[in-house]
Amino acid sequence: MTLFTRTRAIALLLFGTGALLATACAPEPTTPYYGIIFNAPANVYVYRTYTPKATATSGLPVTLTLDASSTACELNEGVLYFARTGPCVVNANQAGDANNPPARQVQRTLMVRECPPLIAGIWTTPLGATANIQVSGTTFSGTADLTSLGFGTVSFNGLVSCEVVNMTFNGTPLVGTLSFDGKVLASNYSGLDIVLNAPA
Repeated sequence: MTLFTRTRAIALLLFGTGALLATACAPEPTTPYYGIIFNAPANVYVYRTYTPKATATSGLPVTLTLDASSTACELNEGVLYFARTGPCVVNANQAGDANNPPARQVQRTLMVRECPPLIAGIWTTPLGATANIQVSGTTFSGTADLTSLGFGTVSFNGLVSCEVVNMTFNGTPLVGTLSFDGKVLASNYSGLDIVLNAPA
């Protein structure tokens, strides 16, 4: 083998190895998502209604039906009614047409729960603030020690409507949300996100 031939063979070998490495390291092409987009809350509350929305990337209509395993809700003209506690299982389907194949079914389970209780007692935050809450039916009142947050002690009162807590906090109207188990109350005061944990 001549020097030229050996040089050419080495060059081809190096080029081939480099091409293999480039091929192995090249990112895999991503395929755009084809299917149904269907978002729904994980927790909902008994005796309420909810209108689920689902769309397909194809632009074709999506049909919503109750799954056979669904026990807690009714679907009437696109509106869910939560009749009792338990699972509400909704199936979303998109049939195909001449230009689009059928989409894979998407299923969502909404757990229907009783309204969470607002528990009386000392609620705490990880930042050291506390709130002493007294509850009477659907109304409540109390004081909050926000010294650790730079606000001192303030008074509040309000009304609970299932998971929604409407209150007047130091003269400022606020809206808070109770977690489904009643153990966390979240709100925002003067730009601060406040998360209160229920008494043990």
